[in-house]
Amino acid sequence: MNILDLKQFHKFVDHNKVKVLRHRSSNEDLWQLVNSNRFTQYQNSQSWDVFGDAEYIISFIAERYKYAKFVGVWKIIKKNKLPKSTRYKYRTKPLPDFDELKKRLIVKWGDGTRSWAQWLHRQGNKEISEILPKDYIMDFPGFYDFTLDYDDLKTMINNPDSNREWYRMLSSISGVYIILDNKNGKQYIGSAYGRGGIWGRWKSYAKNPHGGNKLLIELLKDKPRRHRYFQFSILRVLEPSATKDEVIRQEKLAKKKLGSRAFGLNSN
Repeated sequence: MNILDLKQFHKFVDHNKVKVLRHRSSNEDLWQLVNSNRFTQYQNSQSWDVFGDAEYIISFIAERYKYAKFVGVWKIIKKNKLPKSTRYKYRTKPLPDFDELKKRLIVKWGDGTRSWAQWLHRQGNKEISEILPKDYIMDFPGFYDFTLDYDDLKTMINNPDSNREWYRMLSSISGVYIILDNKNGKQYIGSAYGRGGIWGRWKSYAKNPHGGNKLLIELLKDKPRRHRYFQFSILRVLEPSATKDEVIRQEKLAKKKLGSRAFGLNSN
């Protein structure tokens, strides 16, 4: 099955002005741009006329090996070449008919990974690898090999059946975690122990972004949408049998190493 076999894309079967893009970046977290509604702005600025005379673009973000995950479809409204530059600025409009497949549709891009902009009616009608469960975030990569934006954390916690491996692994450990405010670089360090492990502790943030922490409460009272910049990750994994005192000792050590009391978001 290929892209055009999906009912949502049938409108493009006889359309020869649709481009398919596979975005990747070495210095930008593209999914963070998606989650913070800044991806369209990023996509609309290009160093050359990537879109050409296309009327629509179907966008993906590069995944492992030669795969790509669906972001959305945009209609191109206007394009401008910037004066004395090779850069182009586009004005586009997202099409909501495809939202159901966002972050779920995975395609095999194939050997032409360097050719990141292709015409749909030529090489761009990619083979579908899988359609992930609704509200699936991503494969669990290991305890130390991920960061989660707040929106993804909330989606994951509220949909454990779609993210079973995350639930299984994060429920099985105690540990020390960090919340980074990507807006100003300040950090909050916390810990989780006992029943439910880190999953159980992060569940409180899904319910309320401050999680009951004093300085986060103050921050969000002053800036109610600041949690959209929060990034969650794990600093130290401990066995579920670790005592409360053992876990808190590791938490205090992390606070001391990173200076989160003096310069961050920890009040004690």
